[in-house]
Amino acid sequence: MKLLTQLFLGTLIIVKIVLGSVFIYQAELDPLVSEWDAIASEEVQKEPVEIVQETDNPANEVNIDLGFFLAKQAELREQEEELTKKREELLTIEEEINNKIAELTQLRNEIKAMMARKETVEQDKIRHLIKAYSAMKPQKAASLVEKLDMTFAIELLSRMKGEVVGSILSFVNVEKAARISEALAHRK
Repeated sequence: MKLLTQLFLGTLIIVKIVLGSVFIYQAELDPLVSEWDAIASEEVQKEPVEIVQETDNPANEVNIDLGFFLAKQAELREQEEELTKKREELLTIEEEINNKIAELTQLRNEIKAMMARKETVEQDKIRHLIKAYSAMKPQKAASLVEKLDMTFAIELLSRMKGEVVGSILSFVNVEKAARISEALAHRK
């Protein structure tokens, strides 16, 4: 255990010495490298200067570059104006869409309200018919039930009290009474 600890500490000391040496070496070489970079950059700069001097008229080159940049600037302005116009068009379209959505939402709410009113009116009518059929004599109500559509007869009788339905069905045609009874049994 003691030997292992000594080896570990020895390794850490060696790593520290090596890293310190590398750091010092880099710090001493840095000024030398900077001077070489400066010398190299001076040499590189000399060559383009000579090329520029070899051209007939360096002022034309500058004018051409300036003209190119001005043309690019004008092109970018045109593109920016087009983008601004398109953005305004999109905002107008978005506003129109939002208005249409609001109108459709309002229409949907109105339709729902109308459907609810219609349902309430229909329910009121059925309740009125239930009261009327319940107040009739069973023979008269039975003759009317026999003439009703089967679906409507089932709907009407399903909402009536059991005793009233029983007294009415006793006077209805046996075959139709059986079908109505079967449908009422499945409905509940």
